[in-house]
Amino acid sequence: MKKLALIGLLSTLFVTMIFAQGDPKKALKRAKSNLGSYNLDQKKYDKLLEAKKLIDFASKDEEYGKMSKTWNLKGQIYNALTNSVQIQQLTNPSFKDPYPDASLTAYESFKNALKYAQKKYQKSDALKGLTEVISGLSNMGIQAYSAKDFDKASQAFSLGLEIHKLLKDNGKKSPFDDKAQMQNQQYITGLADLSAGKYDEADKLFTSLKEEKYDKPEIYDGLYKVKLAEKDTTSARMILSEGRKLFPENKALMYSEINDYLQSDKDEELVNMLQTAIKGEPENSSLHSTLGNVHDKLSQKLLQAGDQAGYEREFALAKASFEKALELKPDDFYSEYSIGTLYYNKAAALSSKLKELESDMSKAGMAKYDKVNKEMLDLFEMALPYFLKAEKMGQGSKDYNTILAIKEIYARKNNAAKAKEYGDKLKAIIPDKQ
Repeated sequence: MKKLALIGLLSTLFVTMIFAQGDPKKALKRAKSNLGSYNLDQKKYDKLLEAKKLIDFASKDEEYGKMSKTWNLKGQIYNALTNSVQIQQLTNPSFKDPYPDASLTAYESFKNALKYAQKKYQKSDALKGLTEVISGLSNMGIQAYSAKDFDKASQAFSLGLEIHKLLKDNGKKSPFDDKAQMQNQQYITGLADLSAGKYDEADKLFTSLKEEKYDKPEIYDGLYKVKLAEKDTTSARMILSEGRKLFPENKALMYSEINDYLQSDKDEELVNMLQTAIKGEPENSSLHSTLGNVHDKLSQKLLQAGDQAGYEREFALAKASFEKALELKPDDFYSEYSIGTLYYNKAAALSSKLKELESDMSKAGMAKYDKVNKEMLDLFEMALPYFLKAEKMGQGSKDYNTILAIKEIYARKNNAAKAKEYGDKLKAIIPDKQ
């Protein structure tokens, strides 16, 4: 045991001496030797770490930093670091990568090796190293994407495609010579580009895949989102329509079309689409809430058109949808607030009618006025519990419209103390509006 400790100490002292002497030649030689030892016995991880320190030192030297052999060795060492982590993670998925950018360093190293190559074998070694980097970059991209680091994922996946081009430009084979592998790489790169907001890059990749009839609905959804980002609504809708025809059961495309219809005021078509979506996901509270919102919009249109029966029908459907959303998600502020709004708006519509009746001072006119007034106050009373409950949910206590509705209802009820209390709450939310 003491002998092993002494060997380790001597090794550390040797490396320290190389650094102190500023000898990149010895550092390069020692790094190569240590990498060889690690490759023969991968239990000697300390040799790999020592090789990393030595090659980092050597590659910074003005002379050795311009030698292809230095960068080829550095790329090999960093590739080995990447591979060692992948092996560890096979048996221990929670193992944390101490060098998460090792594949990037390997890529840059082999690029430098290619740049400084003076002999055919040096160029060949660099290209071989770049081929091996692809696996590490792919793993890095997948982990970054899972962690929602989309810029890093985009960079890693894009470099895989760049390496493919370098290999082909130099007459070498590439893992992406297989069409399916190439299309998959373009696909995942496009997804990462889209998520990173790199719309031009995503557009090129998705368009190429679409032209090749690549069988993935995400291509159409991705292009739809790209065109929207580019403010090309016409092209976006054409692509979305094409995707929906090809993949009618795809949920992502369905939701994109639902969102598009929400922006386009196509309420009747939207009702049918939401009902179809709910059949597939009956427990999705957001779908029920959205359907309630569409029925509410339709009810207001029918009210303005003077279709009272249609208005009442859509009102009931809206309320039922919001209630279903609350059944599935009891803390849904939006649905709670929306039911209150249904009653509030219905009462507000009657207040307009009251103004028309004010001028009729006949006994019949006054009786009619009292009847409508009571109906209005009853509706406000029905709205109040929903707003009070919404106030206690999430952002409710800070929601201007919720607090304003409560204040107005208390004012209608001639409850001055409560009206003032909620008036003060409004001032605390947005002082300038008061």
